[in-house]
Amino acid sequence: MNARALPRLQRASGESRVAFAWHDGATRLADLYQRDPCRVLFPDPDPGEPPQAVLVTTSGGVTGGDVLKMAIEVGPVGEAVVATQAAEKIYRAATASEPCTMDIAVTVGEGAALDWLPQETIVFDGARLKRRTVAEVAAGGSLLACEMVVLGRAASGERFTGGLLLDAWSVRRAGKLAWTDTLRVEGETPAGAGFGAANALATVIGVWDEPQSRFEQARALLEAADGVRAGVTLVNGILVARLLGEATAVRAATTRFLADFRGSRLPRVWHI
Repeated sequence: MNARALPRLQRASGESRVAFAWHDGATRLADLYQRDPCRVLFPDPDPGEPPQAVLVTTSGGVTGGDVLKMAIEVGPVGEAVVATQAAEKIYRAATASEPCTMDIAVTVGEGAALDWLPQETIVFDGARLKRRTVAEVAAGGSLLACEMVVLGRAASGERFTGGLLLDAWSVRRAGKLAWTDTLRVEGETPAGAGFGAANALATVIGVWDEPQSRFEQARALLEAADGVRAGVTLVNGILVARLLGEATAVRAATTRFLADFRGSRLPRVWHI
């Protein structure tokens, strides 16, 4: 007697695309597409700040088999800030063969500026996430981006003892690959690979025509960071900063660093 096949669970397939362009002397929304569970909100920015977009996952989290695609674009000379509404939760996967996937495309035009400031991604024990972020930055364009990952839920007594995190980043500058990096954690958090007792990692990436002064600024700020291990380097003109430690300390240190580095507070969703 053949066992009955288990019913296939419902999976999410969401997509969002938001584009800004310079028009009539200001940066304005040029294109918007959204498909559940991906949504885009447009809060009023603080005075003197560029327009903002806030990406939302209405499902309240992501699990195995879900597929999300997000695209962010700022056209030539434009300026924008894009964030996420809250921490993204990656729930335990039902099977090892069906990870959730996220593809994020970031495009910055000539002379444009984008701050891509998502809040942390919390990877539950047993979760399986494959995420790829590709940034295309034209000559004269600038990008400040961050990515925070928390492994397990320490506040609930949960450690990351099994699962998958495959987090890949690539930056192309003027059409040429300038930097690429992939973090892979499969199974228990790799204490022997530099994590130690840490359960959170933040990466800050910066792209400018003249990065040296920004590098010096970042180094001075990170030398004063409390409660985390931190460092910064330049790779092919791309600034890469890392902050490693306990999740609450990493978020606090990253928030302070980004606010001081930008010279202005982070989007209000970070403080709600």
